[in-house]
Order: sequence, then structure tokens, then C-alpha cells
Amino acid sequence: MIEGSKVLLVDDNVEIINILTDFLTLNGCKIYKASTGKEALEVLSKADLEIVILDVKLPDVNGISLIDSIKIKNPTIGIIMITGYHDPNLIVEAMKKGASDFLIKPFEFDKLILVLMRVVRERGFLMEKQKYIDTLEDKKKIELLNRELQRRIQELTTMYHISNKFNSLNILDDVYDRMTQIINEVMDGRHCGYYIVDSENKELMLYKELGDGNNSFDRRLTISDELIKEVRTTRKHHITDNKIFLPLVIKGENIGFVVVDSKGNGRYRNSFSDSDIFFLKLVTEKASTQIENRMLYESLFEGVLHTLTSLITAINKRDLYTEDHCKRVTRLSLALGEMLKLDSYEKDVLRVVGPVHDVGKIGIPDSILLKPGKLTPEEYEIIKAHSVYGEEIINRFEILSYEAKIIRHHHERFDGEGYPDRVARNEIPRGAKIIAVCDAYDAMVTDRPYKKAYGKEEAINEIIRCKGTQFDPEIADCFVELVMHG
Repeated sequence: MIEGSKVLLVDDNVEIINILTDFLTLNGCKIYKASTGKEALEVLSKADLEIVILDVKLPDVNGISLIDSIKIKNPTIGIIMITGYHDPNLIVEAMKKGASDFLIKPFEFDKLILVLMRVVRERGFLMEKQKYIDTLEDKKKIELLNRELQRRIQELTTMYHISNKFNSLNILDDVYDRMTQIINEVMDGRHCGYYIVDSENKELMLYKELGDGNNSFDRRLTISDELIKEVRTTRKHHITDNKIFLPLVIKGENIGFVVVDSKGNGRYRNSFSDSDIFFLKLVTEKASTQIENRMLYESLFEGVLHTLTSLITAINKRDLYTEDHCKRVTRLSLALGEMLKLDSYEKDVLRVVGPVHDVGKIGIPDSILLKPGKLTPEEYEIIKAHSVYGEEIINRFEILSYEAKIIRHHHERFDGEGYPDRVARNEIPRGAKIIAVCDAYDAMVTDRPYKKAYGKEEAINEIIRCKGTQFDPEIADCFVELVMHG
């Protein structure tokens, strides 16, 4: 696989240069040599090279600092760093700058060959991607979109760390529910409720209430009421008629009120202690922070999804089948998720994964992806890599790490004979199992240049036949019911 590769060796140790030259020449590589950073850049200016094996310590420059200059001259070149010192910080720094791998001297030739093979493979993918981008009529739009993606990734990464403490609450309703439940439980079962502000009608509407006094709160309160006006103005709690009103303030705007009745079944009756007030203020302040963060988080999340969808639309210009296929798989997956009674988070995951589960096909050459006839075994192996490429693309969004895992495994089999990792049964994420059966069914019932579509009954029989081998039995049974009676 490395035969014919053009390799630049950069090291001031003549003995190492000679050993590597002899070994790589025997393996069919064409060798270029340099002993300094300056010489290396001169060679790169004259020759179109594929791989650089670069020593960290050079006479005129640190090898790691040379990576940027090398990438400017040849963005797709693979860089393998070598050093006699095992320093994790050096490794991290080199990989951040764009090195493909890092070898510690003395290294085994077998390991070197494996690293070279992987670098050659990765470079092939990068070159195909670059070739595709260069041929697009809307290249400029793609470049702008990629810059926007990078910016969004940074925003989301920051937001992820900020929001991590409340990520178990997946939607805003969860925050409101949790807030009232905590107050009800800790305040000895006292009646509590949450009102939201209806600015248009100048009213407060009861959104949630808990406690033995259910239905005792007015469904609507007029904002013109003096108490409510005072609370909205001062942003402070107020007590009246054995009730305490606490405002929820988001970005300086009053979005609602928590109302708690002092009457309870326990030791608390007709009054609020200082500790009660302290606790209630603590809960509402924390809830306000969570709501504000959640709103910002969801806003950014939606923005990233929009950006990602735009990218997918551009990519799908290559293959209209992939675009329509992803839409159909998404619809089937969400319907199957409803039948399986997935929670809101799992359904949101499917909503994200469905449209982009085949995004990795961007790394597959047109000659294979759009081939009208049957694929050769070699071509099929290349196609299979799309699940890994897809994971790599989506994993750039830290907040979508679970979605990326599902994309990687959506071609695994229940019996462990799938790809890319040959995992089985409970090792496969449930979302991946759902996508798998929907993906397979849609592929079967859709005409392709190289095959005629199955009929609905024939496709269902194939799903049943592959239950327990290719597909999770429970999910397969539920899918068959969905298609037959849904």
C-alpha cells in the first residue's frame, strides 16, 4: 500500500537517515532527504511529496514548529514525527498542529509500516475531499460554510461545558417541572405553582401546580394587581395572603412567578420562616440560571443543526438518492421511536442522526459512490468506510458525540458480523439499531440503477428473516408492525 509513495526524511542523524532510506526503498518508496528545516522546505518547494518523517530536534529549528510551514506548502501531506524522548506534551502539541502520528526512537519497522499505511489512506481521503470541493460550482459558499461551522463548533464546545451540570434536563419543560417538584417535596407538600407571563393579554397563566391543594390557585391573575406589579418592578419576593411570590428573571426580563402557599399538612402552617424563604429563593435563582442557559443552549444547538443541514444539502448535490434516502430513514426512525416509546432525548437524537447518518459519503469517490453497476469487493470496502468518516465529521461537534457514535455503528449487526467494529447486541447503541433496520428497509424498497426495488411484502419478509442476526429482534418486530399496520 505504501509502494510508490514519495517520502521526505528530515533528520540530522545520518545513520537513521541511511537505515530508513534502505528500509523504505525496499518497500517501494521514493526517498528524499534533508538534515535541517531549511533544506526540508527547499525540497518541498521542488517536489510533490506525500509523507514527511520529521525529527523533533533539528540543528536549525524545532521540528514541531516546522509543521505549519510544511502544511502551507502542502496541506494534504502526511507528517510523522519521530523523537528519542517520550514527552506527552510534545505529542499533544504535534497532533494539534496537524501531525498524523508520533513515533518514539527506536521504533519497530512493522509499526512504521502500519503508520505509513494509515497516513497514505488518510491522505487519499483528504485529496478526494479536496478534489470534490475544488470541482463544486459553489466552492466559495462551501468555504464560507466551513468557516461558519468552525465558529459554531467553538461556541457549542464552550456552551457544552457551561451546560453540562444540567444536561440531564433535556427540554425547558423539564426545568419547570423539576423546580415545582423540588419545592413541593422539600417544603412539606405545600401547594406550589408556576405562572408564566402573557404580556399580550397582561395576565399570568398557571402553567404547573403541585400539592394537596391542587386546583386552588386561580388559573389566571391580572398583571395590573398591585402585588404583581410590585414584584415585577423590584424583582424581589413578596408575601401576602399566606402566599409567597418569587419572580423568575431571565436576562433582566420577568418571565414568570413561583407561588407557594404557606398552608401545608406538616409542621409548617400559615407562615414562612427565614430558612423557607432562603430555600425558595435559592431554588428559583438556580432555576432561572438553568432556564437561561438552556434557552441559549437550545438556540445554539438549533443554529448548528441549521448549519449542518446546509452542509448536507450542498453535499447531496452529488447524489440525490442519498438525500431522499436520509429523509425517508428519518421519518421511519421517528415513527419507530414512537412505537418503542423512546423518551424525548432519544427521539431528539434520531431527529438529528437521521438526516446525516450517511454524511460520511463525502469521503467516498464519485466513481464508487455513483457507480451504476455492482461494486467490486475492493470498492465495497471503500464504501464501508463512510460510517467512520461520518463519525469523524459529526464528532467535531462535541455536543453531538453520542450522535456521532450512532453514525459509526449504524451498519453493525446484532450477531457481531457488521462493520466497522464488529460489535454485537448491547454493545450497539439503540439508536444505531433503529437506524439500521430503517436504512435497510428503505434500501430494499427503492429502485437503484443496479437493482430493482423489492415489494413491500418481500422487504418485510427479509427483515423477519434477518431478525436476530442482522437486526435486534425487538426492534425488528416493532418495525414490521409499523410498516404493516402503521
